[in-house]
Parts: sequence; structure tokens; C-alpha cells
Amino acid sequence: MKQQMKWLMLSSILCITACKTQEEIQREQVVDNISIQMVENQKLTAGANIRLQNIEEKLGMLTGQVEDTNHSTKEELTKQVEELKAKITLLEEKDKANDEQLQKIEEKLNQQDSYLKKVLKTLSSKTSSKKAKKKTPYQEAMSTYSAGNYKKAQALLSNLESSKRIKGKQRARVLHNLGMSAYINKNNNDATVAFGKLFTEYPKSNYNANGLLYLSKTLKRLKQNEQAKQTLQELIKRFPKSKKVKEAKSILAKL
Repeated sequence: MKQQMKWLMLSSILCITACKTQEEIQREQVVDNISIQMVENQKLTAGANIRLQNIEEKLGMLTGQVEDTNHSTKEELTKQVEELKAKITLLEEKDKANDEQLQKIEEKLNQQDSYLKKVLKTLSSKTSSKKAKKKTPYQEAMSTYSAGNYKKAQALLSNLESSKRIKGKQRARVLHNLGMSAYINKNNNDATVAFGKLFTEYPKSNYNANGLLYLSKTLKRLKQNEQAKQTLQELIKRFPKSKKVKEAKSILAKL
């Protein structure tokens, strides 16, 4: 009986001892797990610190680069500003030189303008004195003919033709212009007489090339075609190099 009791007590003690050992094991495992987690957390913390340091170093480098860049940019801008100032100064100097040159040119132009005014004043006085001088009948007739006033010109030229004072080349010109004025005014008989006198009195005169051409036209108006042909043929024969020959041949072909 006593032995049984001892055995029971021993079994109880062993059982209690065994139970305490399992708790201790569990505690140790918990402690170990905590320790492992702490180590891992320390590793993570250490890694984070390292990364943070790397980030801080990179930030420092970037800050330095930014400062260097800002410094370089500032220097470049300063350089550009100085270059612009130099260019502006150069332009101002050129403008000043141009202004001086323009001023000199303006002075010369004013001098020339003053000189031209004097010259024009002198010329106008000479022209007015020439205008004041009375034209001769010959000059008046020629200027009237040149102005295209053929009716008045015919009258003036007719008076000159009757005058014995007009001779030589002047008379040949008077006869030619008289014939042309009469032709334009459609005074065919007067035109025929004037061109006929021109050819008879001055056969070698160059006025005859045009005179014979318009004489043929006058004869054609009067329907004297045969005489007009003979006149054109005479023109071509006597003045082969004249510009009127081409027109004369054209008219001759149609007669």
C-alpha cells in the first residue's frame, strides 16, 4: 500500500516535472522567435539606414550639382549680358558715326539745293528773256506746224512761200510743211502744188522722199492713179534707201 502511494507520488512529481519542461520549451521557443525577429528587424533597420545614407549622399551630390549648375548658368548669363552690353556700345558708336555722316550729307544737299536754286533762277531769267524776244515769221510758222495747228500753219506757210526772203533749205522745208498741212486739211490742190514745187525746185532735197509719197496719196485721192503710180516709181528710183520706199511699194502694189 505504501509502495503504491510512493509510486503515485513519484508519478505525480514526474508528471509535474514533465509539464514544466514543456512550458519552458515553449517559452524558449517564443524567446527564440522574438530574438530571431529582433535580429531580422535589426537587419532591416540597418539596411534602411544604409539606404537612407545612400539617399542622403545622392541628395548631397544632386544639391552640389544644382549649385554648380546654377553657378555655371549665372556665369554664362553674366557673360552674355557683358557681350550684349559691348554690342550695344558698338551699335551706339556706329549710330553716332552714321548721324554725323548723315548730317554732313544733309549739309552738302542743302548747299547743292541752294546752288540749284540759283542755277534755275538764272535759267528762268534767260528763258524769260528768250520768250520775250519776238519770233520771226519763219519760226512762228514752224512752231505752229510742230504744235499741230495745221490750219493756221498752212496760212503762215503760204505767206512765207510767197515771200522772196525765204530761200534754200528753209524754202524747201516751207514747201514740204505747206504740202503736208494742205494734205492734212484735205486741200488736195494746194498739196499738189506745194509738193510739185518742192520736187521741181529742189529735186535732190531729202524732203522729197516724204513729199513724193504724200503727193502720190494726194493724186490717189483725186483718182489720178496713173500719175500716182509714176510718182511712187520716181520715189523708189530717186530715194532707194529711204524708209518711205517700203510704204511706196505697198501702195504701188494696190494701184
